[in-house]
Amino acid sequence: MRIVLCWVGAIVSTVTAMATLSGIMSEGHLVYAKQKQTSDGITALSGVTHRPAHYVPGEVLVKFRDEASVSGIASLNVNMGVKELRAVSVQTGVIHQYKLDGTLSVDETVLKYQNNPAVEYAEPNYLYQLHTIPNDAQFSTLWGLHNTGQAVNGTAGKADADIDAPEAWEISTGSPNVIIAVIDSGIAYDHPDLAPNIWTNPGEMAGDGVDNDGNGLVDDVHGWDFLMNDHDPMDPVDLNPGGNPGHGTHVAGTIAGAGNNGTGITGVMWTAKLMALKAGGVNRSLSTTALVSAIHYAISKGARVINASFGGSGCSLAVYDAVSAANDAGILFIAAAGNGGEDGIGDDNNSTPSFPSNFSAPSVCNGQQKAALANVIAVAATDQHDQLAAFSNFGSATVQVAAPGVRINSTKPTSNVTTVLFHDFDSSPAGLEYVFGGANSTWAFTSSSSFSQPNSLTDSPTASYQNNTNSFAIGPVFSTEGQRGCQLNSRVRYQTELDIDEVFADVSKNSGTSWQASWGISGDSSDQFHPITWGDIADGSAGSRFRFRLVSDESLTFDGAYLDDVRIACVAGTPSGTTDYQFLQGTSMATPHVAGLAGLLLSVNPHLSVTELRSAILSTVDRNVSLTGKVSSGGRINARAALASVVTNSTVTINKAGAGTGAVRSNPDGIDCRATCNGKFPLGSTIHLTAVPDPGSIFAGWSGDCSGTGPCLISPNATVTATFNIASPPAESGGGGCTVAPSAAGDMMLPTMFLMSLIVLLWRTSRP
Repeated sequence: MRIVLCWVGAIVSTVTAMATLSGIMSEGHLVYAKQKQTSDGITALSGVTHRPAHYVPGEVLVKFRDEASVSGIASLNVNMGVKELRAVSVQTGVIHQYKLDGTLSVDETVLKYQNNPAVEYAEPNYLYQLHTIPNDAQFSTLWGLHNTGQAVNGTAGKADADIDAPEAWEISTGSPNVIIAVIDSGIAYDHPDLAPNIWTNPGEMAGDGVDNDGNGLVDDVHGWDFLMNDHDPMDPVDLNPGGNPGHGTHVAGTIAGAGNNGTGITGVMWTAKLMALKAGGVNRSLSTTALVSAIHYAISKGARVINASFGGSGCSLAVYDAVSAANDAGILFIAAAGNGGEDGIGDDNNSTPSFPSNFSAPSVCNGQQKAALANVIAVAATDQHDQLAAFSNFGSATVQVAAPGVRINSTKPTSNVTTVLFHDFDSSPAGLEYVFGGANSTWAFTSSSSFSQPNSLTDSPTASYQNNTNSFAIGPVFSTEGQRGCQLNSRVRYQTELDIDEVFADVSKNSGTSWQASWGISGDSSDQFHPITWGDIADGSAGSRFRFRLVSDESLTFDGAYLDDVRIACVAGTPSGTTDYQFLQGTSMATPHVAGLAGLLLSVNPHLSVTELRSAILSTVDRNVSLTGKVSSGGRINARAALASVVTNSTVTINKAGAGTGAVRSNPDGIDCRATCNGKFPLGSTIHLTAVPDPGSIFAGWSGDCSGTGPCLISPNATVTATFNIASPPAESGGGGCTVAPSAAGDMMLPTMFLMSLIVLLWRTSRP
């Protein structure tokens, strides 16, 4: 399952990405499942009616039954013509990732496997997308945490259309013992606003090249890159428009950007441990195998919350089983509801499913009816006026709650890069050691068309490419040792049969012994060179390599592709604690608000079950009309109310006495009454009571567990009486009243002189 990370607020703007779906297809920046059978094995399944399923071309995932024999599996695989790329061990068994030889399509292969009694299930390697809508670009900008109606990016908000974060922080600001896994495009773990809250694997010793904790992963210090299978989960910014803007880093900052440190922004949690699990890359997609592996890593390393700001139309049984295993392990799974369809308007997930968020409700996966998973909370997005965002998906039965997701400011990776390799083919391109080959290969260098003169690399220099081509151009071996966040990009001009014939980029970290598909393009660039980021390159590899590959079927042929300015660029330096922040929007940005709240709940009660966490979040929402019938809770999260619902409370009882009248109020809020009343406050809260008399009354003082007439600081389970009396009427002039005029400063000596005279007189009188 290739998961296109729906950065509803980050890697890709769902509103931007999904709203321009058809345009993207023609531009060739995404590989979509084909709608007709082709010999290269890329075809669409019909499991979802409203959107095409997206998956890795030429790959299938198979889980065999426990009783299946090793010899039987091997024989079946030979008949299928598949090669095993990877075996992913999960709690329910082993998922095998197979590469097709091209004889059968993905659809045909899946069907044949499904019809074999030794197979539990088979499915494509689905892709999901990050749900994001980039906007433009520290505490005053965080309206989702504290909204006073302030203008953010030129748009004024509505007071209190927020999650009541400052009020929640009176109870807790987080805990270093709460681990939240961020499955995303990685995290810029060296950002000054994130570094204090990055998880460190206690069983691993950094940089020693040894698998200290024995989990099969070497130097997984802050997490793991399950996309490229290396130890560095760095989040790189795409050098070209439309790719990853730093989605995972933005999500991480909203969950737990370091608070009260005088730098940048503040997360919902000031303190936490963020586990960086990179499953998606610069081209915004992640696979089922990467996602499933990341979930099981989070389970094994003690995460209590998983943030899943991505989604797609493909329903994977492998992902369902992984999320179910997380449920069994007591992990809450917070998922973005999605950012709508091609028109940029939110979809109803009841009728147009988005996964994995739809696992919160009963689902049909690969023909199997699956029960709702209790640990999944699907999240919609609200704007600064507490309205459902126009782009946000919704669903009365499939989306549970909403959270702020418009104009969200958070952390951003550095955009600084270092160039490891650059080929413009301008002089002696033959000396660059490219290797050409494959079926019907005509790859060569040409001077007929280029972005930077005079040469480019092309699959067909003199004419159109041929039918049934599967040819390649392999670049030289290079090193990414000591590098992180590396990516392959170039300029490309292309003309192929749309969605049928495609140009791919594959990458290798073992000098070309095995290859991993990165990205593909199809369609027509109108004789123009466009920038494209093909995908990530494995970090820390001495044997890195890439290849470009053309695949065509038996029908139409066209001019093919021209590539120029091929570059390997890696992250250089650390982010700035002053400038590396950005505004994004989408359900990807709403989701981490809920994940952060779940972390706050665990900070005050680490023993909360998934059911208790879910109840605390969904039963304490601020309800509003725009969410009625759109999310099952009918509201947007309230952090203060949720925290108050799970901590031990003390009860404060207010009694009234006297003939006068007035009100008693508390700070924090909880008491505002004119008669006897009770208020509940989290144990350990500092509570101040203030008495406010009505006109014609006076406050005579406190009694019980408080005294005096000033503000009252109360203890737990206190009972206090406030006495209000009728104010005395003002004295009338004349009629026996006595009015004392204020004296001048000099008149202060008169009483003193009178007293001295009296003393002298008494002394004289007492003399014999």
